[in-house]
Amino acid sequence: MDSVFNDPTLRKTNFVILHGGAGGFEQVVPYLLMKPNVYADFSEQTWMLAPRHIAANLRSMLEFYPEKVLFGTDLYPLTPQVNWEETGYQTETAGRTALAIALTGMMQDGEITREQASSIAHMVLHDNAAKLYGISDASSE
Repeated sequence: MDSVFNDPTLRKTNFVILHGGAGGFEQVVPYLLMKPNVYADFSEQTWMLAPRHIAANLRSMLEFYPEKVLFGTDLYPLTPQVNWEETGYQTETAGRTALAIALTGMMQDGEITREQASSIAHMVLHDNAAKLYGISDASSE
């Protein structure tokens, strides 16, 4: 992927690493976020991993590139017995819990203040995606 991200003809193309590299590539994602046109969402992790594990992955991204991390859930019906409502509740809860664990750890370690944690949470849950995808906030219009 490095060669694609570094290709001069693709400099104006934004890339989103889906699932935050889940499946064994989580450790590589923070390195790739150094690229000016690379972002990562953490969908899929929210139903594959425990919140504490997701939090560790998130923290490694948030400590350096909080403006490039996007919330995601991979919300879809898994089976006829487990519909989107159940999947949505579980993945949204796991994602928010993991984000809270990561930011709390950063506060406890003196890396950020409570105000910064609140700001980063808002960025991850809304602002970063809105900016990347050019979505305006209806309340600000």
